[in-house]
Amino acid sequence: MALWSLRLTLVQKMIISFALSGLCLIGGLLYAISGLGTMHKMEQEIAGKDLKGATIPIRLRELMVAQERLVGKYRILKEPEYKALHDQNSDDFRQEIRNLKAVHNSPSVTALADSYDHYSLQAERLFSGDRVDYVELKKNIDSILTAVDVISENQRKNLSNKLAISDEQEEHTVAWSLGLALAGVLFSSMIAGWMVYSFATSIGKLQHATHRIASGDFDHDPSIPSGDEIGALSQDFRTMAVRLKELEQLSLDASPLTRLPGNIAIERVINRHLRDKITFAMCYLDLDNFKSYNDRYGYIKASEVLKEVGKVIYESVKGLGNPDAFIGHIGGDDFVVVINAERAESACKAIINSVDALIPSYYSEEDRLAGAIEGVDRYGVQRTFPLISISIAALLCEPGDYATAAEIATAAAEVKDRVKESVGSNYVIVREAVKNEA
Repeated sequence: MALWSLRLTLVQKMIISFALSGLCLIGGLLYAISGLGTMHKMEQEIAGKDLKGATIPIRLRELMVAQERLVGKYRILKEPEYKALHDQNSDDFRQEIRNLKAVHNSPSVTALADSYDHYSLQAERLFSGDRVDYVELKKNIDSILTAVDVISENQRKNLSNKLAISDEQEEHTVAWSLGLALAGVLFSSMIAGWMVYSFATSIGKLQHATHRIASGDFDHDPSIPSGDEIGALSQDFRTMAVRLKELEQLSLDASPLTRLPGNIAIERVINRHLRDKITFAMCYLDLDNFKSYNDRYGYIKASEVLKEVGKVIYESVKGLGNPDAFIGHIGGDDFVVVINAERAESACKAIINSVDALIPSYYSEEDRLAGAIEGVDRYGVQRTFPLISISIAALLCEPGDYATAAEIATAAAEVKDRVKESVGSNYVIVREAVKNEA
């Protein structure tokens, strides 16, 4: 009150009032920028280092488990292909260890590398034909997997701690920024109110985004425009969410042959569409005459066909410009595509064209010219089988039509059985009665 008792003009009082308000607001702004700069650096470190450190152990475990399977198969079958695959996995494993050392060089990582070197010597002796104590080899493998799990757990804890620190820093920044801004409101409510609203809205979105991402909602977007530190921090949040989503997908039951997500992921995607009441198309894809091909050309060539078919299905669907489209591998010669309903027919046509162009190259010239092969069906009857084709049953699913993914799978399977009655590659879109016969 002493300030206002002085003989000051109205302009002077307004200048002093705005000056005090400006000082409070500038103080709050500088503190917020400083705090956001610290958070920005921390999130960059999380996105560039800690997420890699959490992802690499998952890849190491996959490679070690694959090598264990290959060693076991080689002991029984003695096929040289297993050694080649084992060597490739071994090279990948060593590369991942180097990558891990680059972001997390610790004694545990060095110990893991030493244990793997010991295992590699035993594996090399096994593949060279020397007698190797498999019990001791299995103990070394288990020891390596245990070490990978310990490193993975440590990395997850480190990531959680970093996120907790980031959240604490964010809350501290919010508290002080708002406090200083509210002090400015005492002298100029209009100016301070605008500043509080601007910062509170953005920081509140970031705080909300932190909790949403921490709870597993990796698709959440804070909706903060870029161009300043808050926008850059928001972009870091989105980058971190994408990396976390990739980390989650790595743990799903992806097919080791096609690298496409398996049944668990398929069910989750369909149930999410049902829960969000989204109209979509569930396409059930099945290769025709695949068993006869496998019987004639062997499982190795058949596996190559499945791998390439999975690849062309993925490329055909993603080429339609629907980034949210999902491609999964049920198993064997069955695949699933979940796509926007409007793109279902285009997807079916693109897949059929790609598969029909691919398949002939996997037959001998004689069989390709004949357009068929001789074989025995599942009932033991000798008959002629056409070249591999693909049948697609596309089921348009609108909100309320189905309650679960299981109901959709059953309905699509029934439609697929009708499609397979026709010769060549075909597709049917239920409710539109569309059919294309090659």
